[in-house]
Amino acid sequence: MDLTNERTNSDDGGDEVTLIQNHAWCYVKVEGEYRFVDCWLASPFQPQNKHKAESTHWFLTKPSHMIYTHFPQEPSNQCLEPTIDVSTFFALPYVWASFFLHHIKMIRYNPDAMSLVDDDHVCHLTFRVDPGIACFAFVETDRFSNHSNQPTTITMRCLAQSRLIPDEKTGLLERVFKIKAILPPGHDGGWLKIYAGASSSATVNATTIVPANDSLPPLAVCFRLTASQQERCGNNRVRPFEFVHLHPCRHEFYIREPQCYFLYPLQTYNFLVRGGDDTHHKLAIKSPGGKLYKLMYYPQEHTYDGSVKISETGKWSLISLLHNAGGWYVVASWECRG
Repeated sequence: MDLTNERTNSDDGGDEVTLIQNHAWCYVKVEGEYRFVDCWLASPFQPQNKHKAESTHWFLTKPSHMIYTHFPQEPSNQCLEPTIDVSTFFALPYVWASFFLHHIKMIRYNPDAMSLVDDDHVCHLTFRVDPGIACFAFVETDRFSNHSNQPTTITMRCLAQSRLIPDEKTGLLERVFKIKAILPPGHDGGWLKIYAGASSSATVNATTIVPANDSLPPLAVCFRLTASQQERCGNNRVRPFEFVHLHPCRHEFYIREPQCYFLYPLQTYNFLVRGGDDTHHKLAIKSPGGKLYKLMYYPQEHTYDGSVKISETGKWSLISLLHNAGGWYVVASWECRG
């Protein structure tokens, strides 16, 4: 969002926001409809343009798309009816070009989901995206140290899984992503960032906690996450919480249980996995010592199921056994600490 703001408290308890103009763009009228052109953001020399190529999104952009990142000083220049005020603008999520490029559409979006006041402290988001698009999600927060005035950025992985679901009207398969996100303990705010790009270009490892910027696809949308003071103070986690680590693999699987990363010793867990197609894969749970626990396949539901008692500490993995080559590859992993 290429704007800076100064916020001061007024006498009546409200907020007054002074916007400093630091960017310019054009708008034209094409066949009776207004469109925007931002030559700077479209330029291959723009610092945020990682691919160093012209961005077509900023050429003849719809006003309803432009308002997520551009707020003109004159309301009439929004080319919207009705116009929005500055408080509404800052309440909107930060939506970037790839959001529209890959036709991301939120499903039953509720702004209250960004306030983590539920008992499980988890943010749930669901959206549609074009087939062949991979999405990754991370939460970023700032931590201040007693020895430095400069904040340290903390990055946490979110759980991002997709399924192909038939459209109710057309019957065509649509890719639907489900995102689960949490805030680190002791933090009452952060940013949920969702990245989207073609599967072939999305080389980031889903197990990476702090990904390299050049390995991520472009940023699609960013939401502000908050937690109430009461909820944050009452949240005393014995162990740090993480979601199951997903590994890039040639086939798609949806981990339904367990979705937490840390497992407790001597506990029995039910492993439930949904396949991305009707192919029968040989799935098994591999213990740290190499013992395999095969999962039962249910062809009507395309699911795999099995209960395993966690008897060893270390890394437990969901693996897919190759039918002919005799090898295997990792689909997901968990960790058991003593």
